[in-house]
This record gives sequence, C-alpha cells and structure tokens, in this order.
Amino acid sequence: MTTLDDYGGWPGILAILAAGRDIGTGEARAALGAILAGEATDAQIAAFIVALRIKGAAVGELQGLVGAMRDAATPLDIPADAIDIVGTGGTAGRKTHALNVSTMACFVAAGAGATVCKHGNVKASSTSGSFDLLEVIGLPLGQTPEQVAEAVCNAGLGFAFAKAFHPAMRHVAAVRSQVGIPTVFNLLGPLSHPGHAKRQVIGAPDESLAPTLAAVLQATGSVRSLVVHGDGRFDEFTTTGPNLVVELNEGKVTEYRIEATDVGLAPARPDELRGGDPVANARILASILAGEPGPKRDMVVLNAAAGLVVAGVADDLAAGVEAAAAAIDDGRAAQKFDEVTANTSAS
Repeated sequence: MTTLDDYGGWPGILAILAAGRDIGTGEARAALGAILAGEATDAQIAAFIVALRIKGAAVGELQGLVGAMRDAATPLDIPADAIDIVGTGGTAGRKTHALNVSTMACFVAAGAGATVCKHGNVKASSTSGSFDLLEVIGLPLGQTPEQVAEAVCNAGLGFAFAKAFHPAMRHVAAVRSQVGIPTVFNLLGPLSHPGHAKRQVIGAPDESLAPTLAAVLQATGSVRSLVVHGDGRFDEFTTTGPNLVVELNEGKVTEYRIEATDVGLAPARPDELRGGDPVANARILASILAGEPGPKRDMVVLNAAAGLVVAGVADDLAAGVEAAAAAIDDGRAAQKFDEVTANTSAS
C-alpha cells in the first residue's frame, strides 16, 4: 500500500502546495490517510489544510481526499438507489439563522417515494446543524450502522451521523477549531457519504466550487447528482433568485440556472427564509408537515424536488415540485416523519 513516505513525506507534500502547485490524487489520499490514522502532528495538519485553502483544492486532490475519508469510515450498507440531500455549509446566512432545509426536505422526499439516507452533523458555525434538529425531534445520534441501514431499507429514510461514521476525524477536530476558517473538510463531508451514495443533491458554498464538486462526484462514481448554489448566498436551492445547477447524469455534466418561478413557486425574500436554533427549526418542520403554506415550505419543497429528480422519482424539477407538494398536502410526509421517529424510539 502506498504511504506518505513514497511521496517524500510531509516536506515533499508541503513543498509542492507551498509553491502553489497541485499534488496528485495518490499524494492527497496518502496525506489525509496519515492524518486520519493519527500519524500527523497538529503543525503538519494545519500546514496541509491551510495550504490547500490558499491554493484551492483541485479535482484530483479532492478525489484522493474523498478516497482517504472512505478508507477510514465505518462501512454502511444502503440500497443502490438511496439518495442524500446535503449542504456544505460555510455561507454567511447560516451563521445566525440557519434553516435546516436539507434535513426537512429529506422527510418530504421520502414521503414522496424516494429512499433517503441523510448524512450530516451537529452545528459547527451555524445556529443549527442537521443532527441538532434531529436530536430535538427525538432521533438519537448514536445509531449503529445496522440501525441506520435498517431504517433506510424498511422506512425509506435513515440518518447517518458523521461523527459516528467518521471517528478518525477526531484527529483533526482541534486543529480545525484553532485554525477557525473554512477548510477542505467543509467540502469533504458531503462528498464522503459512508454508504457511498451515488445519487446526491449537494449545496456548494460558492458558485465557483459547483463545477469542481460535480467533477469530483463524477470521478468517485456518482450516477445522478445535482450540485447547486442558490442566489449567491445559499448552499441549497433557494426561492430568492437564480440557482446555479451543475447536473451529473450517467456521466454527462450540464450546467444551467433555474428560478422558483420556473417551477411554479413564488419568489421570496431572504429574510422570509430565516430559521433559528434547533427548537425553532423543529417548530418550522412541524408546521410545514402540517401543511402550512409560505416561503419556508416552498424552499423545502424545491429541495425535496431536487432529491426526487436524482432518485428518478421525478423527471424534472417542475414535476418534483408537484410530487413534493402533494406528499405534504396528502399527509405522506407527516406519516413518514411519524414512522421514522416512532421506529427509532422503539429501537
């Protein structure tokens, strides 16, 4: 097995990055592999992630880093058609009033017929991470791989807690906190689903990163994915303005822009899409599942629609919007919520 020493060790890797040049896929995989094995010092970890941040991670580098993340992850067995809807974080609006759109959309997409395995974490820099919300509504964080797989297969919806499936990330937690800026790890979480999900909706924190993320998904075996950046401010589909979408479908990549009005939804103002802490977001989720109309529901419907597209349940976003809205209005999304929370409480 190739090791970091085969590439000149840390001095060799860091010299290349410090010169502003890309390292290879194998070098990136070996470097992160050493970090996740606990074989790197804090100084080496900090130098590596900051150098990558300054240079900008290339597709080949990200492919290698995803490989290392998957090598170190706890395995998770999920159906081949399972989807994930996930943001990368790092957008300014999430710091003070995060709305857990992707998590809410998972309940709706599952209610409309998709098989969903949501990969997520607790908050890092926002007011509410996906698993902060899930804990408030009664879903335990410490589910085993067998419990998550059972939920996905039997209920069509399960939740994989990143800290449980990527325990080796403990080796970088302190350094990330001390560095205090977004790093490549903000991108690696959504790209490193422990079940190797091949159908994903991934939110990019910046427009310029969307094509890169799509290229990494293509290189790592994705079948059908949508990478989106919303209106210059959201790492998800938004109803406030144009969404940049980079779509990967059976190896073909296309790029386009789409707005809420293109798929039958009303435009909204950013202040109408504010969430809050996990308790506030749990109330918002309950109101949406109860059928309450409004901008927050529309944004959740739009992101659920994207999930239905990558799942193959809907042919396009407009059809997905209709299917997602119907799942709320006829109670299937609420029933899915009840099923998942009841089954989890009983397990």
